[in-house]
Amino acid sequence: MLIFNSLKNNLQKAFKFFRSKGRLSEQDIKEGLREIRVALLEADVNYKIVKEVVKRVEEQARSQKVIESLTPAEQIITILYNELVAILGDAVPLNIVPNETNLIMLVGLQGNGKTTTAAKLAYFLKNQGKKALLIPFDFKRPAAKEQLVALAEKNSLEVFKDTLTEPVPTLKKALSYMQKNGIQIAIIDTAGRKEIDEEMMHELSDVYAKFKFSDVLFVSDSTMGQGALKVAKGFSEIVDLTGGIFTKFDSSAKGGAILSFRYVTGKPIKFVGTGEKITDLEVFYPDRVISRIVGRGDLASLAEKASKAISEEESLSLLKKVQDDTFDLNDFKRELEGIKKMGGFASILSSLPAIPGLNLSALNDEEMLKKTEAIINGMTKEERAHPEIIDGSRKRRIARGSGVTKHDINVLLKNFKTFKKMMRGMKNIKSIDQILKLR
Repeated sequence: MLIFNSLKNNLQKAFKFFRSKGRLSEQDIKEGLREIRVALLEADVNYKIVKEVVKRVEEQARSQKVIESLTPAEQIITILYNELVAILGDAVPLNIVPNETNLIMLVGLQGNGKTTTAAKLAYFLKNQGKKALLIPFDFKRPAAKEQLVALAEKNSLEVFKDTLTEPVPTLKKALSYMQKNGIQIAIIDTAGRKEIDEEMMHELSDVYAKFKFSDVLFVSDSTMGQGALKVAKGFSEIVDLTGGIFTKFDSSAKGGAILSFRYVTGKPIKFVGTGEKITDLEVFYPDRVISRIVGRGDLASLAEKASKAISEEESLSLLKKVQDDTFDLNDFKRELEGIKKMGGFASILSSLPAIPGLNLSALNDEEMLKKTEAIINGMTKEERAHPEIIDGSRKRRIARGSGVTKHDINVLLKNFKTFKKMMRGMKNIKSIDQILKLR
């Protein structure tokens, strides 16, 4: 996952500096924290947060416990982790009350993914056994209603088609429909504009004053940066936001606005959009995200993805092979489908703890997953079991038979070695046992 890559990589440089020191001096702490400060600012984190976090880390890092510790780097990583988690707070669910009518309104600018997010949220609730009614509420943008209806029908979701030309009468009519059909949750896809304008805010204010909403969620594109926070503050002056949803979580390398949202607005991020599929909406767990950023990985999310994509029997078999160091290219091929369902190798690797000195940036999901099967099919049984025997002449033969280049084969073999090395790193920190327990 691309999100926070630059911040994670830059922080690892700072942690490497700390790890190079057996004991920390006052100057070491100052230099290392300078790297952390720059990493946070370059990731577009709000400067007030950066100032506050670095100050708190510095105060604790100068304590006798850290300076005299045999592992000062790990102490500082723990302090930074705790401070960032404190700012983001805990995961906060939707404010859905059973046996009552719950209105969830999505607000935000045009082009930030509100309509797609509305459908994703309805699908998310459907998987939880809850039925939600999607209500098109954009009366200005051409084909806005049709877009939501198409998404709903494609994914077997309930959608209110009998809209009027004004928001308040439409919502009254939709509420009557919900009562008749036993639906307790509505997701309202409000109109967006290219910028906040008076007409837009008046419309929102009018609707907000006449109905009781369980959630008002600000939807923003992760790539907007600090601009998203200014927009969110503009909406919060008209309606009482209860949280945020950030789309394109897989497309922004910085992500500073996500780390800054709660600090600036006082409201939690409840969900993130992680891709284009209807299933690509995830609950936002701040502690898991921060754990990933500081290089500790996100094993809880990885276990959840694995349980959905790979059966427990298959997972146990794979983990046993990893433990026994018998995982070969035959296994690699068999796991491809499950790996695809889990979001590809980049998604898996981003959830695992950082291994100092191991560079995973060369992995290319799309190209590698397309070509791997063809390359392995072109190998002999012996080559699959013992890829170390594949020399130059064997590579030329495999390349001709599978329609790829020698370079493609080199990339596959390198990535296979990287994957095995990474898995061995998991064994060293007992991550396999941790995943098994989570399942």
